[in-house]
Amino acid sequence: MNLAKFSVERPVTIAMIVTGIMIFGIISLELLPQELFPQIVYPQLTVVTPYGNAAPEEIETLITRPIEEAVGTVAGVRRINSISKEGLSLVIAEFGWSQNINFAALGMREKIDLIKDRLPREAEEPTVLPYNPFDRPILILSVTGKAERSPLSLREITRKMVKDELEKVEGVASALLSGGAEREIQVDINHDKLLASGIPILDVSKSIANANLNYPAGTIKESFYEYLIRTLGEFEHVRDIEEVVIGAEKSPEDYNKTQAELEVEKVRGISSDKRLIYLKDVATIKDDVKERTSYSRYNGNENISISIQKQALGNTVNTINRVKKRVKELKDEVPKDLNIAIVYDQSEFIKSAITGVWDSAWQGGLLVFLVLFYFLRNVWSAVIVTLTIPISVMVTFALMFFSGISINMMSLGGLAFGVGSLVDCAIVVVENIFRHMQMGEDKKEAAIKGTNEVVISVAGSVLTTVVVFLPLIFVVGIIGQISKDFALTVTFSLLASLITSLTVIPLLASRGINLGKNVVSENEDNIESIDKAAATSKVRKFYEVLLAKFLERKSRSLSWVLTVFVGSCLLFIFMDKELMPKVDQGQFMIKDTKKCRAWSGPSILATL
Repeated sequence: MNLAKFSVERPVTIAMIVTGIMIFGIISLELLPQELFPQIVYPQLTVVTPYGNAAPEEIETLITRPIEEAVGTVAGVRRINSISKEGLSLVIAEFGWSQNINFAALGMREKIDLIKDRLPREAEEPTVLPYNPFDRPILILSVTGKAERSPLSLREITRKMVKDELEKVEGVASALLSGGAEREIQVDINHDKLLASGIPILDVSKSIANANLNYPAGTIKESFYEYLIRTLGEFEHVRDIEEVVIGAEKSPEDYNKTQAELEVEKVRGISSDKRLIYLKDVATIKDDVKERTSYSRYNGNENISISIQKQALGNTVNTINRVKKRVKELKDEVPKDLNIAIVYDQSEFIKSAITGVWDSAWQGGLLVFLVLFYFLRNVWSAVIVTLTIPISVMVTFALMFFSGISINMMSLGGLAFGVGSLVDCAIVVVENIFRHMQMGEDKKEAAIKGTNEVVISVAGSVLTTVVVFLPLIFVVGIIGQISKDFALTVTFSLLASLITSLTVIPLLASRGINLGKNVVSENEDNIESIDKAAATSKVRKFYEVLLAKFLERKSRSLSWVLTVFVGSCLLFIFMDKELMPKVDQGQFMIKDTKKCRAWSGPSILATL
């Protein structure tokens, strides 16, 4: 199909297509999620099982080994590592990069459900967690109150009125609290009294647990209604705990009976008048606070920190904006002495980085226009070529939307890289059309012939660049996931520029724009006089002299080129190598990993 002829003869169709592309690109730009880096999925899952107050040997025997055996049967597992330490079991399973990590996590949960009965009852539920080094809180809030408000009251109000409301915001996965104090009902048992009563301490624990229950008690049916009945047994006050019956005082005859005889009497329902022993007889109950394991301060004052984690496929910027809006609404609902401040906001750095790339893009477009005007010596020629940039960019945004690519550092970097190459095709087409106009051909004929003559050359130039970047999408591992957005964005932008150059450029060149009116002399055959009068004559002369000297000394020139090539390869050996470039967000964090009890040790976050 002759694109140039179709574009010149059907300008309305091309204009409508371009207008539709521009509108769709703007809509796609609004809908594209904004992230700092591309979504990276590591083929690694961790099973976390807390077991309080257990030694590493018990953790290894009772929890870690059964979970290892279960996880080892999951399809796709390549390697399993485990860590057993005081109160915690960690089993880390690694998969191949081609593995679907969501299905792998589902398979691990199914296998773990089969061995839950083998785990100790006191152990907490095993949790399967994915690993992502970039999975940091997107927003950290600080809640402070007046000096007279206790840490316990501050944390309780924050949990009920702030945390629970923020977790309802669209895109928020969780809101974690740190700092403050938590309420705890402490039962201090007097060992001597318990020993005198002859009641094991495990029976005391079971009695408290069995008494603190709400239990279904059947239904009551009437003619039109059916009522559900349940017994309310949960503790409402501390004094209710004191009245828990933990056993009965033994009679002198009971001391002569064996444990088996006592159990038989209990099963048969044989009872005697015995004094009941209450929890308050052997223990003291206190309404106190838990031992503090974390302290949070903001500008030197004690506070409650709320770390907001977004959902896996959530838009970071949009989620943070929704949370900020909800925080403003909560300020009218919480007590007046509470102050909610933002400590860390990831969207600020994302917006700053994206704004910087946008600034570089439009500045690059402006420089492109100036350079084109300098060399082409015609305003309309430079305008036509520059118009290919926004059209190609809008096409790229639309393709990014359908490909599920977010606006991040890599995709915008690819777009900025492509901006410099977008005009290459257009310049070649315009120059060839310009040459045909100089030869006295009609505008439409010059546009069609000039474009068709360079179709193969322009397409080959673009495709040679595309075949360099496009294979990056097939690279496996972290590099493949990071470079995929970059490679696709470059490919989309270059292909869009190719189509634009073969359609829009000939259309504009053939419609009322005289590309040669400022440069065509009265004597059209004297092309040499035109070149001498052009502003680029000095550059051309310098190039001719340099090329002549290069051809005169071929061996020496080629040796210099080879030397530079080998030297650049040797410099690569001494260059620093790292996964991601260093990024300065104006913050630093101090961590004490030696005192780490679980996942991370104490840390200090400072914003400059």
